Amino acid sequence: MDESIKEIISQLLKRKNIAITGHSNPDGDSLGAMQAFASFLRRMGLRVSIHQKDEIPENLSFLGTGIKKEEPPIFEKDAIIFMECFLPERSGYNLKNFNGVLTVNIDHHPDNKIWADLNLVDEGVSSVCEIIYKFFEISNLPLQKNEANAILTGIYTDTGMFAQKNTTGESLRISSKLIECGADLSKIYERVYGSNKPEKIKLLSETLRTIKVTSNIAFMHTDMEMFEKTGARYEDSKDFINFARDIKEVSVACYFREISPNRIHINFRSRKKDLLPFVKKLGGGGHRLACGVTLEGNFKQIFKLNKSCFTIIIFFSKLFFK
Repeated sequence: MDESIKEIISQLLKRKNIAITGHSNPDGDSLGAMQAFASFLRRMGLRVSIHQKDEIPENLSFLGTGIKKEEPPIFEKDAIIFMECFLPERSGYNLKNFNGVLTVNIDHHPDNKIWADLNLVDEGVSSVCEIIYKFFEISNLPLQKNEANAILTGIYTDTGMFAQKNTTGESLRISSKLIECGADLSKIYERVYGSNKPEKIKLLSETLRTIKVTSNIAFMHTDMEMFEKTGARYEDSKDFINFARDIKEVSVACYFREISPNRIHINFRSRKKDLLPFVKKLGGGGHRLACGVTLEGNFKQIFKLNKSCFTIIIFFSKLFFK
């Protein structure tokens, strides 16, 4: 990784105008990585803009400073950096013809397509923010408090508050260093997890009523009626699947969310089993123990008429996990 980082720094320092973007439906890792890396490059003397197509979740709004919604203007930039984008379109922008603009791909997902001019993909790290920390470390650049907070937020959220299997000794070492640099873990927790809106709690209550467990697989769903009834937003349901996964004797959790009248997002979580090959067959991606897919389909027909989606998922799960 060190040599790749040095090469990226070397190539970026030959440019002047840099754009950074991350994946659609941003999370703490992509937002923290974009903010920290933008600060790193600015301290190197470069002009940097950050672009994010989708709305910043309310609990991560402290990482939204200075982010633009519009598409990165390719013809005005010398390089574009993508955080957690297995392909450019994962950003949500229609970015295809780069016309000589340097592309940099930084990710930790195992399904990354290694598509850019410069690729730094390491599935062995906890988060992209862990990679971004290495840029500061290798450059011997002391972290400022805002940079440390951004990076720690990414590591903390992507490891499930240091509870998931991607928590490593190295991620804990880095987190300790970040706290020494001024990162405030208790404040991060309060902002991200400790300020739940009443609407979110009402939505959680509605969603938990839908849990069904079959063959050690837990299913749950949230439809548009639940969102409308509670006044909650789609982003409020992001971590609900953990409640299904954490049921005793459940090995796999499957969470269906209605995005729009004809679009459904399915999240999968596992304690031990590698779900990624199975989810890739459905057209999705992610990590081995946490992945998902977006499908076209009528939610009411699936759940209220024949519930065929449950049958299909159970069938393929039994085939895959036997």
